[in-house]
Amino acid sequence: MPNQPEYSVSITKTYNANPGVIFELFKNNTVFKLTGADMVENDFIPGGLFRLTFNNRGVISGRFIEITSHRITAAWNVTGFEKPDEADTSLQIEITGEDNLCVFNLNHTHIKFKAAAEAKQRAWTEISDAIEMYLTN
Repeated sequence: MPNQPEYSVSITKTYNANPGVIFELFKNNTVFKLTGADMVENDFIPGGLFRLTFNNRGVISGRFIEITSHRITAAWNVTGFEKPDEADTSLQIEITGEDNLCVFNLNHTHIKFKAAAEAKQRAWTEISDAIEMYLTN
């Protein structure tokens, strides 16, 4: 049986903000709340677990693998959302820059289904735009 193709999502966005401000939005759950989850549980430490519950829709959960001031890496699992379950897709976020200019690079890889990759592309684009709106308010 041939290997199943894998899909990925990549987003790069520049914010008029200090990279530390963007990092703090992950640390204090702001980004996770911007997903529209009804409940956010988050132990933001290497090896810590997270869970985003979307009532009557699905659950996103996983484990933080690496957290530094410039990088967040996590194993990402999804159940529900009227799509096949996904286990251990890989999320890597890099936050670079200085002063009031931040470059946000997101790569979400090892996605097994095209429809799931398309949904993640839409969701991460909406979230990255919501971060910008959050920063300007």
